[in-house]
Amino acid sequence: MMDANLLFLGAIQLLLVLLSATIHEAAHARAAELLGDPTPRALGRVTLNPIAHLDFLGTVIVPAAVVALGLPVAFGWARPTPVVARNLRRPGWDSLRVTLAGPAANAAFALVAALALTIVVHVLGPEARQAAQLSLLGGTIRDPAAPVLAVRGFPILFTLAQAAVINGFLVVFHLLPFPPLDGGMVLLQVVPPGWVPRLAALRPYGFIIGAGLALSPLLWVLLIPFLVVLSVLINI
Repeated sequence: MMDANLLFLGAIQLLLVLLSATIHEAAHARAAELLGDPTPRALGRVTLNPIAHLDFLGTVIVPAAVVALGLPVAFGWARPTPVVARNLRRPGWDSLRVTLAGPAANAAFALVAALALTIVVHVLGPEARQAAQLSLLGGTIRDPAAPVLAVRGFPILFTLAQAAVINGFLVVFHLLPFPPLDGGMVLLQVVPPGWVPRLAALRPYGFIIGAGLALSPLLWVLLIPFLVVLSVLINI
């Protein structure tokens, strides 16, 4: 039977994935509305209500499996927000802005969480540094009797560290070059016309390809600079 502490930590990770995926899609929807497309508002997507953005595979099954397996970071995705490009005031340029609004929102969330984590570590003192470092890779805390779980303020340290890492990871994940991931949607708008049909053919499989890569070392290599910066901030 899983220890209550591990259940609690897993629940935090799942809630953070749900919140982060919701913020990502809400940012797409709000950007589209501001730039002239009423479609997301009409479909009820300009909201932070996670139910409006829920994707059973991306926001339930995949994150739960990742947490249950004890992998280093939880991740997932929400249901893509429909946007009608011709409704935008400048369809070409504004489509890029709408596409990049999601990763930008996750990057902002990661930055705020990282700064908050730094402040909390310095308030709680030296003992909190090790707890924060271990919390960066949530899947590494598997022992229910681990001393780090008893550190004062550990739940907030874990939550902030995971918020920063999960959102940093989601930025990298969503910028992978496979539609409907944001990186792929950007490519569809900038590649030569002859490439578009072949790239668009990946759209039904983009999230699955992305999930496969997210389970490989590739995305972790891309995330290393962010983790190094976080470690430096924690140890200053």
